[in-house]
Amino acid sequence: MEDKKYGVPLQDCQAVSEVMGTVLMISIVVLAFSSVALTIFSEGDSMDPPHTPHTNLRENINTSEDTVEIFHNGGEEIDLKDIMIILNTEEKRAEFNMSESAVKIFDPKGNQLPSDGVFTLGNRIVIDPTSKINITSGNAVDLYFVHTASDQVIQKTKLWKDVRDLPYWITPHTFPAGTAYDNYTETWLDTELVDKDDDGSTSSFIPKYEDVSENFTFGIDIGELGIPEDTLFTNVTLRIISTRHDNSAKRTIPEIYNGSQWISFDPISFKGSDNYVVTQLNITRYVKNTTELRNLEVRISADGHAADQSEKYFRIDFVGVHVEY
Repeated sequence: MEDKKYGVPLQDCQAVSEVMGTVLMISIVVLAFSSVALTIFSEGDSMDPPHTPHTNLRENINTSEDTVEIFHNGGEEIDLKDIMIILNTEEKRAEFNMSESAVKIFDPKGNQLPSDGVFTLGNRIVIDPTSKINITSGNAVDLYFVHTASDQVIQKTKLWKDVRDLPYWITPHTFPAGTAYDNYTETWLDTELVDKDDDGSTSSFIPKYEDVSENFTFGIDIGELGIPEDTLFTNVTLRIISTRHDNSAKRTIPEIYNGSQWISFDPISFKGSDNYVVTQLNITRYVKNTTELRNLEVRISADGHAADQSEKYFRIDFVGVHVEY
């Protein structure tokens, strides 16, 4: 009786021990996986790859200066120390960082910038490649814009040093050095907005009792157009397509600069509200030669002397210059 009495509890203890062992093993495995997961997630930030900037770029070979130009046309800014430019021809490859003497950086007004800053909207990188690579007329050059921090090629393009056909209308978007600027907001505008008819437009608010303007430069490369330096033009025509919001008496005045003086023209005559008006001006007497064409700027000014300052603005849809010689 006694053996039977004590036999059952011994069997129960053995069963409990097996269950506890299984639970313990499961707990150890769970803790091990938890530790690994915690380590992975705690180091997650360090495992993220460096950010690759999203930036719009335009590239150009300046045939007059024998330089390669790269323009920031919008998007994110980039630390100059993280930029490397690779030029590749059939014969040779050359790399340029922004601290080299062959590389210069300029803001939209032409002021040279230090190489330890940032590459931002309107800025321009100018590279003199002659010490490392020879870019000859008619041959293709592969350009790689590399972001070294992320080890990514932001843009690859093919350039030619060659003469192009003279376009019927030269706009601020025809050459990468062209600019568009709102002087009231001190904002650089997208030159593509004034490159074609009816494909978007600039817009500037007109505050009461103040004059505002939009300024446009063309950055014309005479050498790329194949125009001889001693050329005298027979016809230079400026074309502007613009509108304004309402019928107030404020004026919108076109002006040009030829490198030596500003010239004003009659105010644009609008009909009604938000109706686009085409203005064509013969400016040949003021832009007679290649020097004056290189320096050509257009300013379109509007005054804010209307009775009500709300919802007053003017818009520019197109700015272009036609040249004959």
